[in-house]
Amino acid sequence: MRIAVISHACVIDVNQRLFNELCRRPQVEMLMVAPRRWRASTGMVVDYAPMQAALFEPRPLPVIGSGRISLHIYRGLAPVLRDFAPDVVYLDEEPYSLPAWQVLRICRPRGYRMCFATEQNLVKRFPWPFSRVERQTLDYARLALPSAPAVAEVLRAKQFTGEIAVIPHVVDTGLFRPTDQAELREELGLSGTVVGYLGRLAEEKGLGDLRAAAETLWRRGLDLSVLLVGGGPLSEPLREWSRRHPPGRVVLTGPVPHSAAPDYLNAFDILVLPSRTMPNWTEQFGRVLIEAAACGVPVVGSSSGNIPTLIEELGSGLVFRERRTDDLAHALRRLIEDPGHRTELAGNGLRRVEQQYGLQAVADRLYEALSGMLS
Repeated sequence: MRIAVISHACVIDVNQRLFNELCRRPQVEMLMVAPRRWRASTGMVVDYAPMQAALFEPRPLPVIGSGRISLHIYRGLAPVLRDFAPDVVYLDEEPYSLPAWQVLRICRPRGYRMCFATEQNLVKRFPWPFSRVERQTLDYARLALPSAPAVAEVLRAKQFTGEIAVIPHVVDTGLFRPTDQAELREELGLSGTVVGYLGRLAEEKGLGDLRAAAETLWRRGLDLSVLLVGGGPLSEPLREWSRRHPPGRVVLTGPVPHSAAPDYLNAFDILVLPSRTMPNWTEQFGRVLIEAAACGVPVVGSSSGNIPTLIEELGSGLVFRERRTDDLAHALRRLIEDPGHRTELAGNGLRRVEQQYGLQAVADRLYEALSGMLS
């Protein structure tokens, strides 16, 4: 089975690991197409580098529209695919996107089988020409790979008639695992129970709710620090908040490479994902929750999107009603005051995450879905 993967996310090696694991399955040959250089949402510019001992053939290509997730195209993609002659083209992009349009234009005349991954968990009606690209992709593709059951429901609502296989995000438990980060905590000036957030600093992530809950807990005399890892439009307001507190009480790291995420997760005592559902967005998967579970960190998550489902499956934390800062403060207080409960939740996550979201488990599911597409 010759698989050509096209993915802007695979510009970083962490996101290549599932596909590398897939290459260990019988008779799989793979071409990996990713941007030669990509400007991340945090502002960092990332140069493509294949993971060590990669089993796939890496083919980084220049892109027009670097950093625009749905609005980029590859230079030289058609001859690369023609030379590889794939049995399957795996598009790791949304079906309404510009890369979907580009891949569709290449696949249809040559009869290449096509599948796509998607995380769209709300039924949205896109303006032309995106609506036309989406319809044509849904009509042509033989297989869709939604990240969660709610995403599969959206595909059915949009009358996708091909096969559907839910393929969740994956966590490499060789990289994301429990480690002692006492030195990093000391370097950052953290004290007490460390409540952490890792991700984009944006309104929809509910960081205002985390801020309000932390203030409530400090007024009640609890000893905690807040560690915010990431960058985004709320960086400066959050830095201003941190300046109003003693050093080490609120710490912002700015953007960090994904490869450094395990270190920061292990510096947390509790991870918080306080996402807020917005008119055109709800939490699609919550990948940081499985990464925290793999590091043995208990979590507190809002009721937005896929978060409650993921926390229930892993048994790794507590869910609060989104936008309810009193609920968030209560959940945090429960875990801060009960280290034994934190240990229990952390153990649940560690036991379950490999079985449900580890590299081997997810690669097996993906291999089965792709093999069925060819049979």
